[in-house]
Amino acid sequence: MPARLAALRAAALLTAVFAAGCGGGKPAAVPAGGKVTLRKTAVPAGALVVFHPADPAVERRLGGKPFGTVGDDGAFTLTTYADGDGAPPGEYGVTVDWQKKAKAGGMALSGEGGGGASLLNPRYGNPRQPFATVTVTADGPNEFTFDVD
Repeated sequence: MPARLAALRAAALLTAVFAAGCGGGKPAAVPAGGKVTLRKTAVPAGALVVFHPADPAVERRLGGKPFGTVGDDGAFTLTTYADGDGAPPGEYGVTVDWQKKAKAGGMALSGEGGGGASLLNPRYGNPRQPFATVTVTADGPNEFTFDVD
């Protein structure tokens, strides 16, 4: 009986070590954000900034991608798990997409928002070829500035 108990303990210990080594939990987010300008002067308020993890396994662990919406002052704060919590440390490709808003009370049709044409150069919104690469670090400051056209 003691040999069987020892074998069960060893198996439990190996399982715990394996799970810890595989990063069973989600990585903690750290404060991250920045500013987006349009042709160095205007602000693309309402644009969506998305940080695409360089490693697809990280995206699966996060359950998505850190993102933020550009405010009237050009600033954005990233959200991963909860509103404004930032992004986990790591390497990211960056995209920015800015679409025209749908008219009040109307349906969003192509060119009128909600999946219509981007108001920015298409190169900024292509997730397969992000226009910038950044590193979010655990010790910050993780403030990024992007100028788009």
